[in-house]
Amino acid sequence: MRKTEESEEAARLRFGRLLRKLRGQAGLSQQELAALATVSQSTVSDLELGKKGTRREPVVRLDHALTARGVLMDAWDAVFSGFGMTAYFREVAEAEQTAVKIREYSHGLVPGLFQTEGYVRAINEIAKPEAPQSSFDHIVKARQHRQQVLEQAHPPALMLLLDEVVLLRRFRDPQVMKDQISRLIDMSRLPRVKIQVVPIATEGHAGLGGSFTLIEVPDSHPFVYVESQETGVSLKQQEVVASYERIFADLGSSALPVPASRSRMEEIRGSIT
Repeated sequence: MRKTEESEEAARLRFGRLLRKLRGQAGLSQQELAALATVSQSTVSDLELGKKGTRREPVVRLDHALTARGVLMDAWDAVFSGFGMTAYFREVAEAEQTAVKIREYSHGLVPGLFQTEGYVRAINEIAKPEAPQSSFDHIVKARQHRQQVLEQAHPPALMLLLDEVVLLRRFRDPQVMKDQISRLIDMSRLPRVKIQVVPIATEGHAGLGGSFTLIEVPDSHPFVYVESQETGVSLKQQEVVASYERIFADLGSSALPVPASRSRMEEIRGSIT
């Protein structure tokens, strides 16, 4: 089996597990769910077993029947819509939709869940200078689909440790970074979001090895996602995850407290001309 086929099969299986879990939480049998969503029972069964994908319209009906508040639709959009989503990131995008806690450290870019549209376009223009603006529309759409998780009734707890150098980066249009920092400041005031800045003057801190994301989902062990320029990998070995958890804790002790981090972001935003 080719790698693309393997990744598609894995995506179907993950989507099926999510559907089965949501159905169980709703206390519905496959037959009852099928009747409520006006789909066949075989469709529900095949989806839960990962035998096939489906169009978005039935997923909308299934989401409504399960009172899933968009969780199932967001998972389908992230995994199957093709909106600028790289295959190796699909598992992470899906996990975000049901996560209870996301801890992220970044020393290169503002993470996707926090990005403005202008920032998304700016970083992709740099990565692909020959591409037309219209080609970035799918990438923007993918970011927006992921960010909808923050609008859920019970969004995940987000803890972001952001290296100060990310905030000091400049783009051709100064407004890009101004708007992005404003977005971070606004998000830092949300009840389940905690943003701390790791000062650039911090000596030899534990995050020099690169950015990473720790994700906790219900009924499963946490995993860590590490991304490079061209690819990314999800690591699930408990000893590896524990190592990244220690790094995150060490970085947190080096970071500015939340109020001081917000003040530093405001200061940096004010210096952009």
